[in-house]
Amino acid sequence: MTSHEIFMLTALVSTGIFLLQFVISVFFGDLDMDVDGDANVDFDLGSLFSFKGLVHFLIGFGWTRVLFGGDTWQTYALAVLVGMVFMLVLFYSYVLAYRLQNLRKPEKPYSLVGRAGRIYINVGDGRYTIFVKRDGAERELDVVSESGRTDYKTDQVVTIKTYRDNTYYIE
Repeated sequence: MTSHEIFMLTALVSTGIFLLQFVISVFFGDLDMDVDGDANVDFDLGSLFSFKGLVHFLIGFGWTRVLFGGDTWQTYALAVLVGMVFMLVLFYSYVLAYRLQNLRKPEKPYSLVGRAGRIYINVGDGRYTIFVKRDGAERELDVVSESGRTDYKTDQVVTIKTYRDNTYYIE
């Protein structure tokens, strides 16, 4: 077997494994569901030096050797470089996927004082439910009008003035 045939075989087998992994992960990947309250965002180089990382390296290495041909050291160096770039692209895609996690950042109750919100509903007796940005998302919040005002309209913007006795107050 010539070196060209060996690298062609390497490229074809690694591409076949990649396509098989892709089809399995897309069509048969997440058939189960697991809900857990514990979250850990840990990332190490194990994702880079894994079976998928090896497959990506072999795809880049093999196809570069097949396309450029020749048995010079420059071709081998270029093939190794392209294989490493494929691995780094895989690594970077894992990093970006981990950034998509929605981690709740709880805020202290006093941090909402001074924040603007929109009136959602008038509950009556100067009590309202408003939408306000809290913990990284827009949430409902029960508030009381300090002045006893009962004429706030839906979608009117109000500001939270104080927080005391586990109650938020608007003007």
